[in-house]
Amino acid sequence: MGSSRSRAEAVLASATRAFLEGAPAGAALAAGSPDWEGILRRAEGERLAPLLYTVVGSLSLPAAVLDRLRAGWVSARRQYLLGVEQLCRLLGEFEREGVALLTLKGPALAEALYPDPGLRPFTDLDLLVRAADVRRAVSLLSALGYRHQDPGHSLEYDLAWRQSARFASAESPADLVPVDLHWGLLDYPGIARGPSMDLDEVWERAVKVGAWSQAARGPCPEDLLIYLALHWAVHHALSGALWGVDLALLLRRHGGELDWEAVAERGTRWGIRGGLYFALREIEEQFAVGPPATVLRRLRPRGLRPAALEWLRRRGREQLERLDYLVPVLLMDRIPDVLRALAGAALPPAGWARVRYDKQSALEAYLAHYGRIGKVCLRTVRAALPR
Repeated sequence: MGSSRSRAEAVLASATRAFLEGAPAGAALAAGSPDWEGILRRAEGERLAPLLYTVVGSLSLPAAVLDRLRAGWVSARRQYLLGVEQLCRLLGEFEREGVALLTLKGPALAEALYPDPGLRPFTDLDLLVRAADVRRAVSLLSALGYRHQDPGHSLEYDLAWRQSARFASAESPADLVPVDLHWGLLDYPGIARGPSMDLDEVWERAVKVGAWSQAARGPCPEDLLIYLALHWAVHHALSGALWGVDLALLLRRHGGELDWEAVAERGTRWGIRGGLYFALREIEEQFAVGPPATVLRRLRPRGLRPAALEWLRRRGREQLERLDYLVPVLLMDRIPDVLRALAGAALPPAGWARVRYDKQSALEAYLAHYGRIGKVCLRTVRAALPR
């Protein structure tokens, strides 16, 4: 199974590089007799099927392969058009109520970075509001027919302890994607709120995005780069090819215009150098596009945690996928942030535990918490051990 996965990853990597460089399909696509079923499953799982279709659509491939890829391409284009319509409707409603929004990822990112925005699938709309407007935003989404959607915990838990909450439409779930409402840009595992971007600064530097009937704003290119890098590193443990393609496209489109001094300064001041460094380094190694060497040297973290992450990274992305609780801690720049994260996992407040696990008594909540922590630790150890 490992060799089959590696072969599929090699084909997708070759196709992705060809897409980014505007070059013909790579050698990995033409050599031998590819296992197209495995490649298609991997491409669909990584949400790269539309991109793959644009690269191989002109090749002489089995009709069933091209039909399946084309279906994914058509579906992504339809999703983009419906997503823009849904987003513009939400932007209009929020503007009428005086609630400011910034768009994150989704149609705005597709419009900004991709030559054909229909090539960038998305599963939700990410909207950022100011912390002071969260309750108003939740009420507005409720009035528009959206309901909190997270079987793992309640809306009260999200509002009290997290930086985002997910809402799905109760009216037309087939046509409307869920809305991820954010009032912060990074959610770390557990109770600890780790280092993140300064939201006041992000709002001040926001720029116009999209070319739609409804005005929209999003992070400036430098802040968008930092956000995408941290989202990939902290939320996805540097796994998931689509996030890498987003970053590579941003670097190809804006790399020569970015204020790299500002990127490095914000990374250091906000305590997020680790996440920014490892994400940019990964992009440079995968796609041969990245920041100036002096910026990477300036961002590079030192110490045991970065060294441990580097060792794990060299063992392959498959390992990192199963270390999604450990990687965010290893990425933290500052010892106090690490200690708060560990303390929060070891002895969280009783109120947090009751709300998180929906238990009436503190004893039941702590039992549920430590049972979950035990499972996480066991999975982490198994993933980290050499095979």
